[in-house]
Amino acid sequence: MRRHRCASAALFLLVAVLAACSRPSPPHEAPETAVTGDTPTAPAITDEAGLRRAAADALSEQRIYTPAGDNAIEHYLALRRLRADDSALATALLELLPYALIASEQAVGREDFPEARRLLGLIEQADPQAPALSRLRDSIAVAESESARRIIAEAEAAKRLALEVERAAEAEAERQRQASIATAAAPPPVAAPLPAAPQAVAAAPVHASSPPAAPVAVVPATPPKLLSAPSPRYPLVALRRKIEGDVTVEFTIQPDGSVRSPRVIAADPPGLFEEAALVAAARWQFERTPAAVTAARVVQFRLGRAGQ
Repeated sequence: MRRHRCASAALFLLVAVLAACSRPSPPHEAPETAVTGDTPTAPAITDEAGLRRAAADALSEQRIYTPAGDNAIEHYLALRRLRADDSALATALLELLPYALIASEQAVGREDFPEARRLLGLIEQADPQAPALSRLRDSIAVAESESARRIIAEAEAAKRLALEVERAAEAEAERQRQASIATAAAPPPVAAPLPAAPQAVAAAPVHASSPPAAPVAVVPATPPKLLSAPSPRYPLVALRRKIEGDVTVEFTIQPDGSVRSPRVIAADPPGLFEEAALVAAARWQFERTPAAVTAARVVQFRLGRAGQ
């Protein structure tokens, strides 16, 4: 889908990649784009100028890796196929890959495996030698296997429960049948003598059971010392509107000090700084620790430090 031509000059100043890619170039043969399915789609953008406008619009609107087919990473990949010798395009893709990596890990966490593999494919196209590729592939494969096993186990448990319910119903029906037979064969009732006056019976003392042992308090481990925390990248929309904010991120510190599975637990204001905070948190480095530790930190976005 073609975008409007009004890409802001401030965007090109903030994104060095677009400024480096702005020189004219000789025309190249556009790659063919296969279209499948019966749903009508917008014509694909194949010219360099249109792809640059589409990439700029996607960055401005924070469409870094979604939706599929109209996001900044895919537009840059298409530009790189046209301009394979442009190193600025490779730099732009490397800047955006951490966002796709975080999004893929989040998709694995919510078991959206098709989306996780789509993002994995974008990362592979942008940088086949990316260090995180092997770990991400393994993470997706393990999560898919665990999900399949869980689904099978749940189905088997449901089947066993249904069988137990059926057997209990059959047993109850048999019990009622036997009770009906016994009632029909029983002799007529004989009048019982009047009962004697009730006598007071001393109540047996009730012995209180001993109170349960108090649970042992578990003291959480002290988070290791933070060694490295690169400044987060200020979102363009917030920078243009002069908006500041804070994002609280929860994460797991691995024994080697790296950060795994960051997630947002609070954001003020919401909807502006979460992606940038997650990317920054994924780059933190802590002291080594004997075991994995869960911790949380606040990532601050202040205009006075928005130079990146």
